[in-house]
Amino acid sequence: MNRALLKQDAKDAMRAATPHPALTTLAYLAITIAFSMVIGTVTSLFGVTGTLLGSETVGFVSALISMILAVVMLLLAATIQFGYYVYCLKVFKHEETGVGELFGYFSLFLKIFGLSLWISLFVWLWSLLCFVPGIIAGLRYSQAFFILAENPEKGIRQCVNESKVLMSGRLWEFFVLQLSFIPWLILTSITCGIAGLYVTPYTTITYAGYYLSLKPPVESHRSYADGQDSEQ
Repeated sequence: MNRALLKQDAKDAMRAATPHPALTTLAYLAITIAFSMVIGTVTSLFGVTGTLLGSETVGFVSALISMILAVVMLLLAATIQFGYYVYCLKVFKHEETGVGELFGYFSLFLKIFGLSLWISLFVWLWSLLCFVPGIIAGLRYSQAFFILAENPEKGIRQCVNESKVLMSGRLWEFFVLQLSFIPWLILTSITCGIAGLYVTPYTTITYAGYYLSLKPPVESHRSYADGQDSEQ
């Protein structure tokens, strides 16, 4: 696979997008962090309430309410994340999109959450056998969300099965593509997350382009099968 060409196409798509993907990513990360803070705050608040009142019934009710709110927040977070995948896919395809894309898929929240749960469960089960099978499972299911993004009418199992078909014989190739972003992830860490405003859309848009390259030639935008040029 020509990773350099794929990444260059992702950068070109980012430059052509209006507004710049960094702005949409800022909104996406801010919402994600806010959800995490709400979950943590609610859990702590109800936990303290149950302890102070010293009642098992109150403690149980507090824990139940806390769990329900946490699940609701997770559903919303998963839906926003899915919207970000759709956004990145459209950016790579040079289609019109924007921040509003993040909030356009709440009608699919049960299917999105179900797909997230399915993938997480099976990756976890395979990881119980050994670390490597868990990685392989994650790679096999890696295209499921992009498949759902383009085909919201498809079911959870269908998206998972089609992902496995697309990734057949491609696991190592995609794994190496993921590894190639390690320097960028280190940069994000060094800059206390600031570089993530560029790195997050860059990586996700590149993965969207990779997904498109796996589709049949009549549907694919470009083939990256040949060459191993230098990359950044």
